[in-house]
Parts: sequence; structure tokens; C-alpha cells
Amino acid sequence: MADMQFDLGFAYSGDTLHKTTDNSNASTFYNADVLFNLDNRKTWNVGWAVYGISQTSVQGSTTIAYSSMDMGPAVRWNIDRSGMFSMTLAYGYLARGTYGITGGTDEKWEGTSYFAQLAAQIPLGEKFYMGASLNYYGASYSQKTVSNVESSNDATKSWVFPMFSMTWKL
Repeated sequence: MADMQFDLGFAYSGDTLHKTTDNSNASTFYNADVLFNLDNRKTWNVGWAVYGISQTSVQGSTTIAYSSMDMGPAVRWNIDRSGMFSMTLAYGYLARGTYGITGGTDEKWEGTSYFAQLAAQIPLGEKFYMGASLNYYGASYSQKTVSNVESSNDATKSWVFPMFSMTWKL
């Protein structure tokens, strides 16, 4: 295994209900991180993660949109020696989101988030792995800004989802 690794992941979910008016939902999630080995056995890695979520719900003429881009430290436990199975935890101490409803003023949210990933990847070469993961994203926003006016906020978001993932070991 390598001394440094770079990860990318992406998930998309969408649906549409055709009724008198169309209702649709779309969700995307991405993550990217750079991790460095902590020990000689290459069991533990630490580094930095950037991850984001975007969700849009359209119900008739009303659109509700939520998005967040978060970043912070990450730690990975490589469960097996080959690195095919791993668990990664990231703490987004800098979580910045936007929430808006059609006709309203967008709200800028700030808070913290968590991202957990249990991945299973197969090697497609000496340094490239590809596979899937089961993920948890949770965010808590304690502050919001609307039209340059700051106030407290009590908004949370959680989502459990599968994701396509890739790792390059350098």
C-alpha cells in the first residue's frame, strides 16, 4: 500500500411522480479527500476531506433547494491489509449550506457535519481501486444569515445512501 491516497466519491438519487402536477426530487453527494499513513502497517490514515450535498424538491410550482459544502479532518481505518475494506470518518467543522424556497430569500447556514463511509473496493491496478460504499451524512446548522442579518438557527440534515467510490494510492 502507498504512503498517501486520494479518494473520490459520487452519489445521485432522483425520482418523479407524475400526477396532476409533476413532483420530483433530486439528490447528489460528492466527497474528495487526501489521506496520509500514520503507521508502518498502513492500518490508519489521517488527512483532509471535502464533501458536499445538493438536494432539490419540486412540488408543482414550488421548489425547495438545499446544498452544503463541508470540510474538515478525516481518519481512515483500513480493515484488511490490502486496503480493500475501509471505514472513514470525517468531521466537517466548517459546514456552509444554503436553503431556499421559491419566492423567498435564500438563507445561508453555518454549522458542523459528520461523514461516515464503509467502503469495499477492488484493485483495478497496483494503485487504483474502485467500488462502492455505504455512507452516512449528518449536519447541524446553528447560525443563519438572511439579507445580511445573522440569527440563530436550529436546522439538521441526515442522509444514509450508497455511493460509487475510487481511490488512488500514491
